[in-house]
Amino acid sequence: MFDTVIKGGLVVDGTGAPPRRSDIGIIDARIVKIEPELSQEANMVIDATNKMVTPGFIDVHSHCDLLPFMSGSVRESRIRQGVTTEIIGQCGLGSAPHLERMSDWRSYLTPILGPGPLTWNWLDFSMFLRELDRAEKPNNTAALIGHGAVRAQVLGLNNVSPTENEISAMSKIVEDAMSHGALGISYGLAYLPGMFAPKQELIALSSVVAAYQGIMMIHIRSHSRQVREGMAEALTVAKESGVKLQISHMRSYANRDYGITAEELITMIENARSEGVDVTFDEHPYTAGSTLLSQILPPWAKEGGSTEIVRRLKDPQLRAKLKNDLSDQGPDYPGWDNFVGMVGWPNIMISSVSNPKNKWAEGQTAPQLVSKTGLEHSKLVSEIIDSIADLLISEDCRCSMVLQNLFAEEDIIALLKHPLCQIGSDGIPTGKPHPRLFGTYPKFLGEYVRDKNTMTWEEGVMRITGDPAQRLNLRNRGFIKTGYIADLVIFDPEIINAPENYNKPSLDPLGINYTLINGQVALANGKVLKTNAGKLINM
Repeated sequence: MFDTVIKGGLVVDGTGAPPRRSDIGIIDARIVKIEPELSQEANMVIDATNKMVTPGFIDVHSHCDLLPFMSGSVRESRIRQGVTTEIIGQCGLGSAPHLERMSDWRSYLTPILGPGPLTWNWLDFSMFLRELDRAEKPNNTAALIGHGAVRAQVLGLNNVSPTENEISAMSKIVEDAMSHGALGISYGLAYLPGMFAPKQELIALSSVVAAYQGIMMIHIRSHSRQVREGMAEALTVAKESGVKLQISHMRSYANRDYGITAEELITMIENARSEGVDVTFDEHPYTAGSTLLSQILPPWAKEGGSTEIVRRLKDPQLRAKLKNDLSDQGPDYPGWDNFVGMVGWPNIMISSVSNPKNKWAEGQTAPQLVSKTGLEHSKLVSEIIDSIADLLISEDCRCSMVLQNLFAEEDIIALLKHPLCQIGSDGIPTGKPHPRLFGTYPKFLGEYVRDKNTMTWEEGVMRITGDPAQRLNLRNRGFIKTGYIADLVIFDPEIINAPENYNKPSLDPLGINYTLINGQVALANGKVLKTNAGKLINM
């Protein structure tokens, strides 16, 4: 007898093969039979008539590191959109290792990862994995070690060039993480403290990862005016270390004064592959972005982390310098993505705060923070900068933002269509988050696969299932095959999509009928039944 049979669905198996009508039999969390008509009895029968049945979606880029320790709608956000496995520890912003003395690092991470458990003192990566393994997980999780946590432990958050001994110390931390099951390493070279890491440091740590056949995922140093240099650096690190490379959210900006086209980025990738670099990239299907609110600050204002940022923002002379830097297009600091210059203050929205007294600010655009009315432009900008600075001070920098109209639709389409592209939500589970946390995969399938016809259904499904499973060496996942784990999604291809509402980001996606995780029904007919079916995936 089967535990579960899914009957009458159109199976899209993750290989890129054409859809076929078939039943699926599941026993003990595994797919044991795939045939057009299964007659054997089952404890549960799911009618998938007129629905697509696919492997569970794999989120290759998520900031949901601490989701197992959370509750509420964010905990259900992955299940509701069919994400059965996600890769955490991205952009160098890893929560482990974390020592008690690294309080500024934890404060810096909070707007992205959330506060996490009160016992957030994982002295090494294996401690974090053990606690993650014990926690009730809404879906399957595999973890990268974040370079930022490694560097913060050895060098702090300041602009420091490492000695050979310090590089050796960092390498030992990375090797320990890899030996205990890390998938690879991530870098965030636009963030603290990765922004200060020289290329030789990246090559040394990536060489350790390469020895374990792991992957390097990288938020390059700039997606703006130095994007070509940032891409070249990432590709060089991969070439010299021999590590597999994934460029995280690889795109530049819609404002071409600050960015380049998707076609130029793709050319760099294709040229590197022709030279033997094993490189792929990922995207999310939104024109809006999201990151730390402190990222609007120029590099000189950020060194040292929240304590130093707050000190500078309180200094009248440095506040005046900040106002000068954030006026018009501002100076061209190396590695600085000047978001204010790119999108303008009205397109910057506060998305999360930590201090309850500032909750009113969530969902407000930067000009809406200013209580005064009728100000001329220069005075309004001055008041906006004061309001943002005062909010950062009050929050100890623990707040994030959404940036509207940051990316170009034509770039999204060009990148999504490329066969080396995978889909990552870049989901941030704090405050009033970017809706990509809740709707990336239904939006990709409904809008870009079905409505805009950028690719076939079988190709679209492969991009979010089989391709990432193979790229990340996720054994027995990512495909509908006999013997594989029953991570499955059943959806209506005519309905699937997701609302894109930045003031109500947690609206449920449309058309997802069932999500099965490790053979367990986590979502049925749009209702969440289980938020503890996930497992830790160790490499």
